Amino acid sequence: MHQLIILGNGFDLTCGLKSKFSDFYNNRTNGTKSIESIPENERNVWDLILSETGQSDPLWCDIERLIYVYVFQEDGFGSRLDSMYSLTGLAVDLSSATPYPRPKDDLYKFVSTRLGKEDVSQAELTSFLLTSLKDYEHIFANYLEEQVDNNKKYREKAVEYYAAIRNACIEKAQQKNYETSILNFNYTTPLISEDPQLGIVAARNIHGSLDRTDTIFGIDGKDVAEDHPALPFTKTYRLMSLVPYESETAKLCDSNTGFIKIFGHSLSRADYSYFQSIFDTVNLYGGVTKLVFLYKKYPNKSDKTVDEQAIREDLYSRISHLLYEYGSTLDNKDHGKNLMHKLLLEQRLLIKDVDENISVLPSNICLL
Repeated sequence: MHQLIILGNGFDLTCGLKSKFSDFYNNRTNGTKSIESIPENERNVWDLILSETGQSDPLWCDIERLIYVYVFQEDGFGSRLDSMYSLTGLAVDLSSATPYPRPKDDLYKFVSTRLGKEDVSQAELTSFLLTSLKDYEHIFANYLEEQVDNNKKYREKAVEYYAAIRNACIEKAQQKNYETSILNFNYTTPLISEDPQLGIVAARNIHGSLDRTDTIFGIDGKDVAEDHPALPFTKTYRLMSLVPYESETAKLCDSNTGFIKIFGHSLSRADYSYFQSIFDTVNLYGGVTKLVFLYKKYPNKSDKTVDEQAIREDLYSRISHLLYEYGSTLDNKDHGKNLMHKLLLEQRLLIKDVDENISVLPSNICLL
């Protein structure tokens, strides 16, 4: 019997790692959240974009959503770069001799200065954003590697919570009969493939890993046309540089996968294409695979107490959006409309507290 476990950043956070992008940016700016605290020769254009995004803005420290609105689309009316270069958009300087306007914008000035040219086309600015993004990914990877090195309990906690997720919703007598594959959306690698003691037969870091210094930020490519300038920013395009080695091509799931368990993933739109592929593979509508969404109770109120119902309600909303979006891709639109109802009716959609399955690990489990 087989199951697939999908891990997001909430898994690393649960294991005590300061892995949120806001943690990284706070560290990068020495707690000020201001670009002025970063030496001028070390500033990246994405530092500027982040510094211009107020902390009350929903885009605050959502790097992948910022990529989306800057190079692809904002509210259905083109990207922010489109607005910058539009005569009806932001303020522009029409005195340049080039056939395009020169935006009066701090982002444009930053790129113009770095490129050493007064007139920068939209294509040149877009290319600069991509090159700078790749540099930023390495900066983030270095930060994350330091966090792992400084957290001596991380591996131990990772194995503990992995075991809780692995055993969730499976009768105790059946637990040892399950083989587990892991699809990790994080860059960390606390759980390795082919670990017989943990029952792991395959593990893949879909967006790269720290041990290879290959990490990517990107947007979902489902709606990006092949000739759109945002194409190189899509995860699908970027993943071509991370084609797995032959030893890593083990299949993560198939029609015989009994469980798909998801923990710590935001279920953001940027990753919908991955979920669509996985759900198609297991024939989610007509198959028998159970979807299990696990959550962690954490202080989510102003007085540092826990409102578990609010945590669950937020998860309900994210699950609904994900399954509604997936349902819209099915050939039979009626199936798409009643997908969630069918899963609930067949008891194939489950939501569980991950801590219900935490237990002391056997003494023979090796954590090295």
